[in-house]
Amino acid sequence: MSTHLDRLLAEQANLKKERKYMFFARPSSKDATKWDCGFPGPDTPLYKGSYYLVSLSFGRTYPFKPPNVKFVHRVFHPNVYLSGDVCLDILGSGWKPSFTVSSILCALQQLLITPNVNSPANGPATRAYGNKEVYEKEVRKNIERWHTKLPW
Repeated sequence: MSTHLDRLLAEQANLKKERKYMFFARPSSKDATKWDCGFPGPDTPLYKGSYYLVSLSFGRTYPFKPPNVKFVHRVFHPNVYLSGDVCLDILGSGWKPSFTVSSILCALQQLLITPNVNSPANGPATRAYGNKEVYEKEVRKNIERWHTKLPW
């Protein structure tokens, strides 16, 4: 078996043992290099009760290069493109082979509450972020529409 598939199998086993974060991560039934994942929103008043689904696609160069990470449903956030792609340092030049699926999901969870407005991917969300009341109203609407149903 190839290195990237061995690594993915090991990560899957570790995720099954590691339930403290309430992450959901498993390979797609058709392709071991495509994973369906989810994580709860941060434990803050704005995000409490939300749940986010993401897809991860691992290339043959994993873990030396990051997977492609994409939110399944629309996310109103300065660092998430309308397509669901994510602008996050660790998914690009900041990637290290020691990062895992779990660390990616933790980073996404943290990104929700700490956007990097210096690296915007979503103009309307970035502009709204300058006005806390407007931003939070839009985030709540987005959560109610897309991020309240658990995948099981």
